[in-house]
Amino acid sequence: MPEINSPDVVSQVTRLHDAYEKALVENDVAALGAFFWDSPHIVRFGVNEQVYGAQALAEYRRSSAPVFTERRLVRRSVLALGQDVASVMSEFEQKVFGQPRHNRQTQVWVHFPEIGWKIVSAHVSNALVGPPQAGSWEGYADQAAAALRLPLDASHRPGVAQNLQRAGAIAAPLLAVELPPASEVAPIFAP
Repeated sequence: MPEINSPDVVSQVTRLHDAYEKALVENDVAALGAFFWDSPHIVRFGVNEQVYGAQALAEYRRSSAPVFTERRLVRRSVLALGQDVASVMSEFEQKVFGQPRHNRQTQVWVHFPEIGWKIVSAHVSNALVGPPQAGSWEGYADQAAAALRLPLDASHRPGVAQNLQRAGAIAAPLLAVELPPASEVAPIFAP
């Protein structure tokens, strides 16, 4: 059985992950590329892309400007298995095209004797965010009624809030789907 969470390995990988996050926020393409193993065997799945091999990853980094701002690490878990393998699981918040997102990232790091620690695989995904808590739906119903200048009878308020909550639960997975940057979000159909 390999040693689990050697403090030295956890410390090394945590420092590297911090440096990776800094390079990502600064869009330091050269630094980002250096974190990955230079091999056709690496795989990186992003929210909207699947990249196989170091060459494809380098091309992706060069051609893709980040669409996020205000990236903030929320939680990180490092698991070291022996002296040469570790995984980093993290959650982070950021704004994508101005919209708040909660995302997850997984990286597998391997220590190669001749080149040091390198990421050999990575995966980024959006976390589906559920609808607001029940109490906030009534506030939303009040705001919507006021904005539309529609009176909302107090006896109907709980039912309207419940219907909004149901609609939100149905719409949440659809709203979480990432659209390509060039997508026309609200197309206009001419007769």
